[in-house]
Amino acid sequence: MRSIKLKILTAIILLVSISLVIVGGTSIFLNYNSTMDLLEQTMIETADLASKRVSKELKAYENIAVEVGSIARLANSDISISDKKNLIDQRAATHAFQRGNILDADGNSIFDGNNYSDRVYFKEGMNGNAYISEPVVSKVTGELTIIISAPLWEGGTPGTTVVGVVYFVPNETFLNDIMKSIKISENSEAYMIDKNGYTIAATEAEAIKNNENIEEQAKKDTSLKQLAELHVKMKSGERGFDTYKIEGVKKFIAYEPVENSNSWSIGVSAPVKDFTQANTQSIFVTLVILIASVIASVVIAVKIANKISNPIKLCTERIIQLADGDLETAVPKITERDETGILAEATGKIVKNLNDIIADLGNQLSGIANGDLTMKSTVSYPGDFAVLNYSLEKVLNDLNKIIQQINRVAEQVAMGATQMSSGAQALSQGTMEQASSIEELSATITEISDKVTENASTSTLANQLAVQTSREVEEGNLQMKEMTEAMAEISENSGEIGKIIKTIEDIAFQTNILALNAAVEAARAGQAGKGFAVVADEVRNLAQKSAEAAQNTTTLIESAVSAVEKGIVIADNTAKSLEAIVEKAEGVSEQIHKISDASVEQADALSQVTQGADQISFVIQTNSATAEESAATSEELNAQAQMLKNLVDQFRLR
Repeated sequence: MRSIKLKILTAIILLVSISLVIVGGTSIFLNYNSTMDLLEQTMIETADLASKRVSKELKAYENIAVEVGSIARLANSDISISDKKNLIDQRAATHAFQRGNILDADGNSIFDGNNYSDRVYFKEGMNGNAYISEPVVSKVTGELTIIISAPLWEGGTPGTTVVGVVYFVPNETFLNDIMKSIKISENSEAYMIDKNGYTIAATEAEAIKNNENIEEQAKKDTSLKQLAELHVKMKSGERGFDTYKIEGVKKFIAYEPVENSNSWSIGVSAPVKDFTQANTQSIFVTLVILIASVIASVVIAVKIANKISNPIKLCTERIIQLADGDLETAVPKITERDETGILAEATGKIVKNLNDIIADLGNQLSGIANGDLTMKSTVSYPGDFAVLNYSLEKVLNDLNKIIQQINRVAEQVAMGATQMSSGAQALSQGTMEQASSIEELSATITEISDKVTENASTSTLANQLAVQTSREVEEGNLQMKEMTEAMAEISENSGEIGKIIKTIEDIAFQTNILALNAAVEAARAGQAGKGFAVVADEVRNLAQKSAEAAQNTTTLIESAVSAVEKGIVIADNTAKSLEAIVEKAEGVSEQIHKISDASVEQADALSQVTQGADQISFVIQTNSATAEESAATSEELNAQAQMLKNLVDQFRLR
């Protein structure tokens, strides 16, 4: 059997554990999603900022080139080449360009004589457009270089004739420097690709030197497929956030197109582990907190379970002791003002009530054992225990009645024994007197001995008839008692009939009053008759009561008639018994008549009585002894009756 403590512990620990797991899991999930959302937003913003920075730098360089192309002195053929070079170098130094150059209308440099007519930036410049070239290998330095070109306007007036092209070469590492400045994690990197997918700037310059093109490499190396697909999106000018896997390392990437460029795009990537490490630590901390919380909840649950189960356990043990008959052990004291306190209080009340009831029953039974039948309950018997008090009270009342009856019978027995003793003593005395006189009558008795024998037989028959007559008299007596009871029942039913008749009279009186009210209401209501309906309803109710009373009257009358018939039957039986008594009395009379005749004959044969004198003498002596024994027996019966009365007197009656 599982204890309530274990049930409470299991419920609390399960509830807390499930709650903590849900909260912890939700926290980890939300934390991870929040981190990913923040990372996505941060990387996209970083890529956007890098894109804007490059765009801004390029636009600034473009504006410088356009502004230099509008300088009239540079288009004036009267200005020396050295002056023009000084002006170009001055502007390049001012704006941190690596170098600058002026190309004539044929694409020849006026400074070094190299021909650049095949370059796109020259062609665009001659068409009157400012242009930022794709990274190209410089003919001067052999390095990968970006060219910022602009048309050289005749007279320095934009929109006129283009007489040449001016271009500047930014620092070869300025794009790489921008890429290196982008740092979102320890192992993050940034790079930029052109419209053909070639890496033109990167945190690591090796990719540029190796003329890296992921799309071309992916054709041979399938591990680069995911990144190649992202480069396709970057070349198409899309912006976004995604993940890819390269060389077994999963990375995040945010990409953004570069405005004011020739479809360039910047990508900012970082290994997933750079960010999940913090999440892993957060998960670890959360798990530690969850475990600590579970342990704390277990400790708290144990305390709560003990606080709840211990009082229940104590009360249960006390109830078990009570079931084993222990009424003396104290009830545990519970100070909590909750259900456990109520349970302890109820347990104490049960013990106290049972203790009081059993003590009261023991007191009353002890009193009864000591002959005190006047005992009364001194405590209150709550609820169904009241049946015990009622039953004990009934037993005491019945015992009181029985003892009272025994007392009366004992008195009557004692009185009868006294009378019997007196009669026996008188008989004994008379027998002794007869013994002294029998000698005188011996001669006469001898003569009438034969008649005495006959008289004795007749006397015996007369005695039998007398006994039978006595029985018939007793039966007549019983019949008379039954008739008395029947008459009493008739009397009771007659009383009920009187009550019912009284009820019928009351109902008749009320019916008359209601009838009068109905008449009054009818007179007041006129055609409405509503009041008459109410009164009529009441009249019907009273009429129903009258019918019920009449029915009860009929029933009681029938019962009375039955009782009368029963009395008649009993009376008939009594008459028969009395007739039997009369007949037996006649028989006694006849026998007595015979005895009389025999006595006449005995007088004639008196001389024969002498023969029975000795026998009569013997009988007289026997009667004398029997009378003495009867006297002794009567005295003993009297003593027993007195003893019985004394025993009964030991009881205290109500």
